[in-house]
Amino acid sequence: MRFADTPVPVHLALLAVQILFGLWPVAGVAVMGHLTPAALIGLRTLLAVPILLALFRPARPAPSVWPGLAVLGILGVSANQLLYAEGLKRCGPIHAAVLTLLIPPLTLLIARLTGREQPSARRLIGVAVAMAGALLLVRPDRAVQTADDTVWVGDLLIIANTLSYAAYLVFARRTAQRLGSQAMVTWVFAFGALLALPVTAPALAALDVSTVPGWGWLSLAFIVLGATVGTYALNAYALARAESSLVAVYIYLQPLVSTAAAAVFLDAHVEGRALLAGSVIAAGVYLSAGLPIPTMRRL
Repeated sequence: MRFADTPVPVHLALLAVQILFGLWPVAGVAVMGHLTPAALIGLRTLLAVPILLALFRPARPAPSVWPGLAVLGILGVSANQLLYAEGLKRCGPIHAAVLTLLIPPLTLLIARLTGREQPSARRLIGVAVAMAGALLLVRPDRAVQTADDTVWVGDLLIIANTLSYAAYLVFARRTAQRLGSQAMVTWVFAFGALLALPVTAPALAALDVSTVPGWGWLSLAFIVLGATVGTYALNAYALARAESSLVAVYIYLQPLVSTAAAAVFLDAHVEGRALLAGSVIAAGVYLSAGLPIPTMRRL
């Protein structure tokens, strides 16, 4: 199916997904002024599970698939989200949004290493280009010279987050084919929320809800309903009706949304190094997605 042949509602769903995902790091930074990363992820996962259960009403999975769901719960929810929140708190929404672009090329690399795909040399070169862009952003020597010397640590945590989620995407495919995408997402979230409890439960027990302002709860509501339930529901709708190359194109919008929102709501400064790194990573994403290279037409 070509871009122009894709139904308009699918394009609108993909656009909404990128906007919601793009706003999540900005809302996360704001609310983590009053919640620890572990408390935020605990609330996000534990509140999202009953909503997903009510929305998708999945059948109970057979015990034989529980171990696989547990592994996916670690890769796609507990480790993934805890790494992201801890990294986001240190490096900020702009770095987090730029590094999130590593997910498609890392997914391709893991699929190649595990023998699930045989990508072309051009697509593997795209992976290398994207990783080179990430290295442009992660500069421990530069971080020591700033007021916050943990920025580069946050960058590394976000990279670990993208690696975890990329592995989830690769290994989740067979489970999704067996259970269906909606059922798999719901049960993966349930297992992930439970497996995250050793980290999130102490943080939630220590949380003083009276210190969280009203706008903080509104931000949390957006993260749960918009950036979690909404994105998964819309993605499930779009992925059943669109080619993966089309979905890859829309990923480019996430850093734009995050950067613009961070500048407006958090008064964040966009550094030249982030723009350069983002451009290089985006080029790597484009190559690794196997999308056509534009050429000049002869007049």
